[in-house]
Amino acid sequence: MSSSDQPTTADAQHDPADSSGGRLPRLWTRTLGDLTLTYVPDAGVHMIPTRVYPASADEDWTDHGPHMTDAGHLAMGCGALLVERRGKRLLLDAGHGRISGEDPEHFQHGFDHVQSLPHHLRRLGVDPASLETVAFTHLHDDHTGWARPDAVDDPRSLFPNARWIVGEGELRGLDPASGPRLAGQSERTVAVADGTEIAEGVRAWALPGHTTGHTAWILDTGDGRRIVAFGDAMHSPVQVRHPDWEVVLDHDRAQAEHSRRRLVRFMAQDDVFGFGVHFADQQLGTVDDAGDWRPWEDEGSR
Repeated sequence: MSSSDQPTTADAQHDPADSSGGRLPRLWTRTLGDLTLTYVPDAGVHMIPTRVYPASADEDWTDHGPHMTDAGHLAMGCGALLVERRGKRLLLDAGHGRISGEDPEHFQHGFDHVQSLPHHLRRLGVDPASLETVAFTHLHDDHTGWARPDAVDDPRSLFPNARWIVGEGELRGLDPASGPRLAGQSERTVAVADGTEIAEGVRAWALPGHTTGHTAWILDTGDGRRIVAFGDAMHSPVQVRHPDWEVVLDHDRAQAEHSRRRLVRFMAQDDVFGFGVHFADQQLGTVDDAGDWRPWEDEGSR
């Protein structure tokens, strides 16, 4: 890892003395080739593991201590990835948005530090109104958060001037009765096919199953490396080892498993890294020769 690849920003909430994977997600910035990537956290989530992964049993989690909190919950995060290249910026996903954290789903134990994405953008000196593109992996609430019509007082959302980009098929899978998921959804949303380049070195990769049009985004660093931001194709590093473990919210379980296996094979290649937005404090990493998730910071990361 070169000096330019080291994290340049750390959130004060993160305790570097805590070596467990149960830490809250933190703000970080890394430069890889032509790209500058910044993870912008919005919330930490403590999950009940056997409810998130109903195919798993309590005993299956004894070997996954690094991903668990002291209370035995699975640590996850919600946030967005800011991608910058030669003065151009785009955002991948839009966090969890305006939630109280006081009404968790049945598979969630609780939340930490909710609604923090606007604060972190201010810290970075990024005006949300300056962002022209927000691309989504899918349109679940914890990814559309600050782009929703009710996100802020302005009905145009936190990002009033952005166009929305989604994978082909995602809009067709929505329930019209639930209302628009995005501010100005019908006017501002562009659906793109598999392989479409939406910005220099950023292209769509269809990984359906979690939702009908779930899409990963492959980023070309310009120096031979690739990064895949894979959204909810996987929710935790444990799924790299257990791609057969479906997630409770998967729309099509067989298709989602097929997509996970494709993703693991892709990330096992040389010079390919993955970005898992829900991967607590281990979002950036790769798949090692043993078939495990290896976080970027670990010695020996490719």
